[in-house]
Amino acid sequence: MPYDMRRRTWLGAAAALAAGPALAQNDAYPRRPLTLVVCFPPGGSSDTLARPLAAKLAAALGQPVNLDHRGGAGGTTGAATVARSAGDGHTLMLTSSHHLIAEHVYKKLPYRFAAAFEPVAVIASVPSVLVVGRDSKINSVRELIAAARGQQLRYGSAGIGSTQQATAELFRFRTGAAIEHVPFKGGGPMMADLAAGAVDLAFETIPSAMVQIRAGKVKALAVTTDRRSFALPDAPTLAEAGVPGFDVPVWYGVSAPKGTPRVLIDRLNATINGILDNAEFKAQLLRLGALPVTMSPLQWSGAVRLDLSRWDRLVRLAGMATA
Repeated sequence: MPYDMRRRTWLGAAAALAAGPALAQNDAYPRRPLTLVVCFPPGGSSDTLARPLAAKLAAALGQPVNLDHRGGAGGTTGAATVARSAGDGHTLMLTSSHHLIAEHVYKKLPYRFAAAFEPVAVIASVPSVLVVGRDSKINSVRELIAAARGQQLRYGSAGIGSTQQATAELFRFRTGAAIEHVPFKGGGPMMADLAAGAVDLAFETIPSAMVQIRAGKVKALAVTTDRRSFALPDAPTLAEAGVPGFDVPVWYGVSAPKGTPRVLIDRLNATINGILDNAEFKAQLLRLGALPVTMSPLQWSGAVRLDLSRWDRLVRLAGMATA
């Protein structure tokens, strides 16, 4: 056998041996039920999106996908748990913009997002909606701004470092409205207290807010994206309502602990993207007010880097960072 041919044969065999454990792991995956950690309590948008995704993911992978709600500290309590988990593809996290904001708010986190997690797949881009209680005398954004210049109003959020807080602080900075932050341990509890009149307003993601809006318990004044939401077509954008250039969407996705093998990341990405292409699941997301989005892990990694930079500027601008 010629030398070059022997060399190619040896290299091919060596490559097969090196890939063997990863391929075998992929073939056997998943070996047991998966856990999808949701970093906020039941009732918020993270929970609302995680439940149908978990059901479809379980059907596609042939193993149960159990939700583990670990709320607290703007989503960082659950994230810290996932960061400490084994990177074997059996522990995943429902990730959102909250986690990138919290990275800049909490200076003593036990992890850094880019170093602790592997982006797996994006699920959806979601507008937030500015809402007030049903009995509020405020019926428009202009009325809210006028009211918040004459007195201090209180806004609720899912916690310190949440997208609700960041969006509200940007609104405060852009309009001069006097609004005070009241953090809760999730969007669900916050929306319940808004409906009861405990706080005056909130910027909540549409999937979480829709239940209270449809029940007539809160009023939608405007959405935070540069286009109207198909779920709330009568609600103007903040730009249309008098706050030019306001465009703050929230994204949701799935991440895994750092060190999860690339072959498993790619398989999960392909599986989740396949779920997002399913007409039934896509329609389910659209009814919730979420716009399905598909990306490769590499594309999402790039988007995360850009978002980390964007939220860093906002947190500095609003003075949101903790000691």
